Amino acid sequence: MTVRSDLSIQDDLLDVVEKVLQGAAANVRPDLERRMRLAAAELADGHPTMIIAEAVMHALQQLEVELRSRRAAMADPRHRARLAAEARDDEARLRAFQAQAGKWPRALSDALAATMSDIEFAVHNWLRALLDEGTAVIESQGLAGADLDRWLRQRLVAETEAVHRALRVAAREIGERVAASIGVSEAVPPAHLDLEAPAELVAHIRRGPRILSERQTMATRLIGVLMPAYSGIMIALIVPRFLGLAMPYWLSTAVAASGAIALGGTALAGEKQRQRSRRNSESAAELRSLIDTFRMAVGKRARDGIRAIEWQMQAGLSEAVTNQSQRLLAVAEASRRSAQAGEQPERALAAIDLDLALIGELRERTRRLSRPRRPLPARDEPTETLDAALPPAGSPSPGT
Repeated sequence: MTVRSDLSIQDDLLDVVEKVLQGAAANVRPDLERRMRLAAAELADGHPTMIIAEAVMHALQQLEVELRSRRAAMADPRHRARLAAEARDDEARLRAFQAQAGKWPRALSDALAATMSDIEFAVHNWLRALLDEGTAVIESQGLAGADLDRWLRQRLVAETEAVHRALRVAAREIGERVAASIGVSEAVPPAHLDLEAPAELVAHIRRGPRILSERQTMATRLIGVLMPAYSGIMIALIVPRFLGLAMPYWLSTAVAASGAIALGGTALAGEKQRQRSRRNSESAAELRSLIDTFRMAVGKRARDGIRAIEWQMQAGLSEAVTNQSQRLLAVAEASRRSAQAGEQPERALAAIDLDLALIGELRERTRRLSRPRRPLPARDEPTETLDAALPPAGSPSPGT
């Protein structure tokens, strides 16, 4: 008696798996196709044949149930009209999807343009509000130089984070919106954005040399303060004499000093106010310059992100549209074949009977292959079966 080797069992089981795979493809069962491909890979990797045989038996059972259901449906007299209506519906669904599928590039461009417009509008509004706030802080607190730079960069980092969040939301949702607008049921993978940290983007913004307004010389400023003081002294001395008032020396001196202090102090206060206004104007100009530089930098970042999303979405949507079109085409072809077969039910029933017979044969082969095999005895060890078959010692052999 010859015992089949493990290699021969694997070859036979692989042949059964391939036939089941062909049947799953012919009956448009992608789930069974995936399972049989996995079974073939597991068989090649040396997995136990018992587990693979169970998966094959399960797939054969599902194919048999589907074929018997189809046979019972085809035996129904109303089956031909139902198949024709399904074929027309599948053809109409395929044509409608093909008409919509050609519009996905325009839909993607519109969605990206709308996203970019929203981001730019939000950035402009926020920067305008930041400019107003910075101007008020400069006038109230007198921020300038490094203090103004630190205050501004903290807010620019926050705005950059908001722009990054908007880009990530767009990368996650734009593909889904475009796919839903053209009727694609397959999920489109989100775009991956490699964005630089907000603090690094803001750090690239360099503050140029401060543009200072023309300043008056020290002599000019002193004259502007001393001349009003001198005028105060002259007024305090001349007016009493002009009016004929006799004033003691100490009183004339006190009045002159009061006039000098009053007019000189007023001039000094005015000079300080002019210097403060000049510094505030210079700080406000620096603030506007930094904000304009940031607007260009963050605008470029947003446009680069939108281009990256567009490039990845084009690849993902193209693949999703192709897969959807192929699925609908396969369904329409299967419906058309079923409708054509429904016009000749005898031939279709005979083909189904042949498939059912083949399934029964494959099930029997799989059942035989899944039975545990007894290993061959060692060459030096006599088997119990052979010992039992031999006559005992001293007994006459047959035919003597």
